[in-house]
Order: sequence, then C-alpha cells, then structure tokens
Amino acid sequence: GVLDMSEHSIATALHDGGYARYNPAAVGAAFDRDDETAQIKAYFGDLALDPYSKGNRFRAYAQFKRDGGELVFGKFEDYLQTKKYNPVTGGVIRDYPPISPDILQTDTMQKLLEQDIEICCQLPGIPPLEEMMNGIHFFRYRADVDTPAYSSPAWLHRDDETVVFLHLIDRSDDLLGGDNIIATSGTDIETVLSLDSFLDTLVVNQKKLHAVTPMGTPSHYKPGEFVYRDIILVTFQARDADV
Repeated sequence: GVLDMSEHSIATALHDGGYARYNPAAVGAAFDRDDETAQIKAYFGDLALDPYSKGNRFRAYAQFKRDGGELVFGKFEDYLQTKKYNPVTGGVIRDYPPISPDILQTDTMQKLLEQDIEICCQLPGIPPLEEMMNGIHFFRYRADVDTPAYSSPAWLHRDDETVVFLHLIDRSDDLLGGDNIIATSGTDIETVLSLDSFLDTLVVNQKKLHAVTPMGTPSHYKPGEFVYRDIILVTFQARDADV
C-alpha cells in the first residue's frame, strides 16, 4: 500500500513492486468539479464498439504531448501493439474515434494527466515525456445477458507500454467481475483488487503480469439490460528503453 500518497511514493511503489493502487484526490489535486464528473461519465455512453477484437468493448483514443507547457492532443503516429505482448491484435494498426476535445480540456482531465505525467517522470530511468508515445484510451466494457465483456488479451499479460494508469470512471453496482489481478507468473497470483469509486487508480509497469476478470450480468437480468465498467487508460510508451 502507498501510505503518504505523494507522486514520489507512488512512483517508488510502482518501481519496486510493479504496481500501485491509489486515488488521485488523495495525492493533492482537487477533483471536485461535479459538473465535469457528470460530463465525463455521460461521455462513455457515446463510445463506438471496438471492431478489432471480441469482448464487447467501446473505445475512443487520443495521443498527447507537451508543447510550450500546454498539453496538446491529437494523433501523431500509428497506434500499434506488438505480437509479443498482444497475440490477438498485435501487429495490427488500430484506428479508434478521437476523444472529444471538450472532454480533454476539462479541468479534471488536465489535472489527471498532469498527475500521471508527474508520477511517470519520477520513475528511475524513464525517458523524457517528449521521447515517449503517450496515449489516452477511453474504454466501456458492456455486458448483457448474452454477451460478456472482457479484455484483449483476456488473461494475464504485460502491456507494450512502459507505464499504464487505469483510472476507474464508473461501474454498475450489479457488475459481475471487473476485478484487477496482479501476478508474478501464470501460476502465482500476488493480489486481487477492485476499483470502486470515481478515479480509483491502478498503475502498472512491465515488472508483473496483470489482468481484469471478465464481466457479466447477474442471473436476474433480462434481455436488453446491461452492466458496464468505464475506464480511462493513460499510457506512456518508451521507444526502446529498459525501465
């Protein structure tokens, strides 16, 4: 656990143990804009279905960099994962709809990204921000009676990206599954944790394996009813660095 909840202590826990769990509001930034929280949560209902892999996930995507102190959003290069890390869609250039600028420019998103950058850049050996590919992924996992929702890869894996922040935005009270797993190997589960509240965060590097358990509906659900789990991933990918 991260006790003093500073950017430095989170970076230290991540570097030493391969992951850290925290809520950004406990690290000093104020995320008290209820109007923006409602705006961001509502946006996930408009995401487009991921056409590249199974799992009933809805997505939008942006890249970011810093230009003269300001965060600039766009798509600066192809989004591609390697087959080494993602045997399902690795090697496929994937193009997702862009995240609305109205969402990216909210005070909440700006503070969240700045905090993620601060934590990431405190890691030993991490390249400067401008030398990495930096991404923002909006995900809705949506499960109904006939269709579970799950990640790709569906079980324990490492990401191509050097550092990945998973920020929970919202989840259905009735959601089955959707727990995060950290493991040292395919047969050695280290911890199982749940992100429950707005902006609850898990950050991981490539030291450990991780997964999210598949999601489904309770037995009393009827056709047409669904549950969801909404996540923002913020990813930092060093080109060739070993960090």
